[in-house]
Amino acid sequence: MLENSDDLMSIVVLEAGAAWPPWLTEYQRLAPNAVVIAQARSEAPAAFRSRVVHRIAEATASTGARVRVGVIVGGDSLDDERLALREQVARTILKAMGTGREAELVLAGDAHELEGPRHELFGLAGALCQELGGTNVSVKVRFSSGPHSKSGVMRSVTPSVPDAEVLTLKGGG
Repeated sequence: MLENSDDLMSIVVLEAGAAWPPWLTEYQRLAPNAVVIAQARSEAPAAFRSRVVHRIAEATASTGARVRVGVIVGGDSLDDERLALREQVARTILKAMGTGREAELVLAGDAHELEGPRHELFGLAGALCQELGGTNVSVKVRFSSGPHSKSGVMRSVTPSVPDAEVLTLKGGG
């Protein structure tokens, strides 16, 4: 886990249908200047993406805080438009973080989801890690439900175990 500092920012993006994960407060303590952007069920993915991009740009320009933690909590939809939204939001958060300092991007979902949505999160994490090679940015996949969700202690596993509760991938050079 990252070190705490008052000049750090966390960005949390909740897709429509996503529940607030109980472990999220761990990250917000580490980066106390929080920006939370939630999608309404009636909001189109394109409109939500535009709002997220605008809000992140506004927050990073006006606060002077550095983005240290980004969390995207996936909703219950898995159509192509939603997957494209998730990827674009992840890239926007990564751009706001920069690559020179230690930071974490967490892609989150529900542990009770079917294998398809879980594999999509792992696939996105893998693609982002390939691009982050040689940087200090970590990408994690974390699921909200499970035996360890309340304690915040999750086991780390290798990428070969797709149903793990947490997967930490570090960009490697």
